[in-house]
Amino acid sequence: MQSRIQTLHIQAQQFLQNKQYQQAHAALINILQEDKFFADGYFLLGIIASDHHNNAKAIQLFEQALKLSVNNPEYLAQLAKHYAMESDDVAAKKYADLACKYVSDSALTLDTIGVAYSKIGLHQQAIKLFEKATQLVTNNEQFYFNLGVAQTFTGNFEGAKTSHQKAITLAPHFSKSYTALSSYGGVNSDIYNIEVLKELFDTVTSPDDKLHIGHALAREYESKKEYDLAFKYLSLAKNTKLGSIDYDFLDDKHMFDSLMNMFSENPERTDVNPQGFDNDEAIFIVGMPRSGTTLVERILSQHSDVSTAGELEHFGLLLKKLANTQTARILDEETILAAEHIDYAELGERYINSTRVLTGTTAKFVDKMPLNVLYVAYILRALPKAKIVCLDRNPLDTIVSNFRQLFSANTYNYNYAYELETTANYYSLFNKLVETWKQNYPENFYQINYQKLVESPESEAKKLIGFCGLSWQEECLQTGKNKAPVATASAVQVREPINNKSVDNWKKYEAYLDQVKKIIAER
Repeated sequence: MQSRIQTLHIQAQQFLQNKQYQQAHAALINILQEDKFFADGYFLLGIIASDHHNNAKAIQLFEQALKLSVNNPEYLAQLAKHYAMESDDVAAKKYADLACKYVSDSALTLDTIGVAYSKIGLHQQAIKLFEKATQLVTNNEQFYFNLGVAQTFTGNFEGAKTSHQKAITLAPHFSKSYTALSSYGGVNSDIYNIEVLKELFDTVTSPDDKLHIGHALAREYESKKEYDLAFKYLSLAKNTKLGSIDYDFLDDKHMFDSLMNMFSENPERTDVNPQGFDNDEAIFIVGMPRSGTTLVERILSQHSDVSTAGELEHFGLLLKKLANTQTARILDEETILAAEHIDYAELGERYINSTRVLTGTTAKFVDKMPLNVLYVAYILRALPKAKIVCLDRNPLDTIVSNFRQLFSANTYNYNYAYELETTANYYSLFNKLVETWKQNYPENFYQINYQKLVESPESEAKKLIGFCGLSWQEECLQTGKNKAPVATASAVQVREPINNKSVDNWKKYEAYLDQVKKIIAER
């Protein structure tokens, strides 16, 4: 029987490598029918669940495998990674720390632990593991990419360039590293230049690859002030990606309309809830992406009483869990309606506890997830003492910057940014929602204008600090000296002192904005 199980195990692994999931699943079920204590059977079933985006099932299966093979570093690493994907940072760190104790020379396991640490914001720990993985296996481009990303977040741009160059030397079609290199101003060499990028753009067939190469090309043409060519490649890349996904702007509109119907037409639902969790640590920085949220985070986290937790998805995911809706989107009409009946004190407490990997050492902390703007009413029900800072930036700069940005290619939250017109329409909906929050929550919700901030940083920063209940410190203006990791699209930009270089960037693309201007004028 043992030889049959071994044969089935080898077959299952081969099926998985080839993404033949039905065959792999069948082989694994046969194994477990013969030996229900075969740990790797559960583990590999967990990998199948993970590949099908069922993280909860994957975690359940990995935990069962771990019961049968205690302290198995591969199982611990996958548990850490998947808890991180579920925004359970406390559990993720627990399993990552355990995996580090037992892992030896498995480059793949080291890389997996590094991914878990990086996802929960512990980038320095991640770098050590990625470095060790690349020393053990020198020909894996993904390991070098992961290392380069973590180096970027910690401000080691020269190291990141080297890592990404190594990745594309190993795999010339590894598109993600070309985009990363373009964010550092590119590297004019035989492996990275406009001609190489153009040839790749015409060669790659995957919409995601074309999206990455197109963005890299656009940045290179922008650096040469050839904005027509930059726009050409941005549009081609984004249109290709948009054509490959099932996106309808009406889904976003329906979500905004549901929020507005709930909170703008029902005043009794807009009171700050005094029965929420009694905690005043959280400062939420919200707004449209690319509107200056990272700069405000850097100003606040330079204060001795403030730390940063980065961009956390925790609040929305916890709301979804407590609302107990099974819909695909985290926030939609069904969830908005169901959330009326949840325990908001529990939500607030669970949220605060979920941040404790990175918080608790200072009086305040910053959560800089821009799209938490959707959850303002819920945040103030759960955490009535929270402060919410919302960025206001020139509409055209905001829209163009969103269109120019490469967001996570497979996250529906940012699908609006594949077209200028849908970005403009999304901005209009966002702006209406912000007006509702300003009216309903004047004591907790503060809007700051990006252009005023960069042109009069001291006076605007003092008002910001005062709103957050903090005493003024001159160090708050020294954002270029802030050593905290930056895991956002602004990782390079915000390492500089406060400046107005990004003001009126929209004018570079004015020739393409006629329809956008009409949409804004009608809002």
